[in-house]
Amino acid sequence: MQKKKALVVEMFLLGMLFCFALAGSGCGEGSGKKEAGVPGKSVSKPEQVQTQRVSLVSDLVEGRKVFEAKNCSQCHSIFERERKTGPKLQSSRFYGSFLDIFSILWNHAPAMAVHMRKEVLERPQFSTTELNQLVSFLYMLPYLGQPGDPRRGVGLLKEKACFSCHSLGGRGKKDGIGLDSLKAFQSQVVLLQRMWNHGPVMLSQMAATRTPVPTFSGNDITDLFSALTEQVKENRKIFMGVGNADHGQKMFTEKGCIRCHSIFGKGGKEAPDLGKTVSQSNVTILTTRLWNHVAGMREKFQQKKLEWPIFSETEMNDLIVFLYSLNYEDKTGNPGKGEEVFTRKKCADCHFMTAADKQKIVGDIKSVNSIQFAALLWNHIPSMEASMVIHAVPWPEMSGEELRNVLAYLQSQ
Repeated sequence: MQKKKALVVEMFLLGMLFCFALAGSGCGEGSGKKEAGVPGKSVSKPEQVQTQRVSLVSDLVEGRKVFEAKNCSQCHSIFERERKTGPKLQSSRFYGSFLDIFSILWNHAPAMAVHMRKEVLERPQFSTTELNQLVSFLYMLPYLGQPGDPRRGVGLLKEKACFSCHSLGGRGKKDGIGLDSLKAFQSQVVLLQRMWNHGPVMLSQMAATRTPVPTFSGNDITDLFSALTEQVKENRKIFMGVGNADHGQKMFTEKGCIRCHSIFGKGGKEAPDLGKTVSQSNVTILTTRLWNHVAGMREKFQQKKLEWPIFSETEMNDLIVFLYSLNYEDKTGNPGKGEEVFTRKKCADCHFMTAADKQKIVGDIKSVNSIQFAALLWNHIPSMEASMVIHAVPWPEMSGEELRNVLAYLQSQ
């Protein structure tokens, strides 16, 4: 039973990823083994660092293609069950902004070099587009949260008085509104969409019968979803995939959310700033918070005589992934702290050795964003590694905050 539950999240992503990836551009063909990436050795150059807007690529297929094409899958597994030489990329590792996640890759570079030489694999180089797609893919791994418990979900349907009005598989109110139609959907966002659209009517009926409005916490929503989708025939499942964050941003404005809520200070002031309160909350947490917000929001809408926003399945899917994406873009770093890191990590010993050296790196970094900065750093590794071996300098491990501060320092020069 536990294995069956654990497959819910894995099969959703695997089915979507691999069906599309097979139709892709042939990434992952062959073993990927080439001449080993020896420190200081010339490697194939990526495309020139191009302008890349800092935004989450919520299309998991593109990131998975990069993961395969750059041979990451030769050592690391994500959803696969087999053991590989590198750590399995557990979703709990990948929280934070772009540079927070990139710092994990950066700090892993020396150990990765050892394994790639052993396996005779070429060290990957990245364009800014590829790096953004890969980091976006890793950022999205925690999105679906944990699988639910269908037995507990049935218990919640009883406890929250859902069966007073609804029926499911012969249980509950005989002439009630059936929940069986939700069984086919393999996304709990659809459950939220139905509950949200039905919210005003449901709240009125509950007020008339003096039934407490149900609120949820923890993994409740996922457990409910598991109860609804248990024992669905494979050929009747409907997979929605992950939404589009850019479209979700439009929904946030078009549906009027921005009139009350702000995103990092931009927008309405009457309700919480969602950039500070829900960014990178997984789909279960987001669904829970949005539903628990329904009663208070309906009251506000009635006071202002506003129309209740109705969402289609796709629109709700896009909105949820947009809210999840809010933590992806890095905030501006602290130049003073960046100078301290740049000196302590001995970056200045090579890059500021002469006035010409300083002028070059400052010129290269002056107008780049965090993705371009990360691509420059990563593609600099071969020559940097060789120099550090010669001068017996330890690898400069850095957190995402330290990388932000170093970038701010270099751009302040």
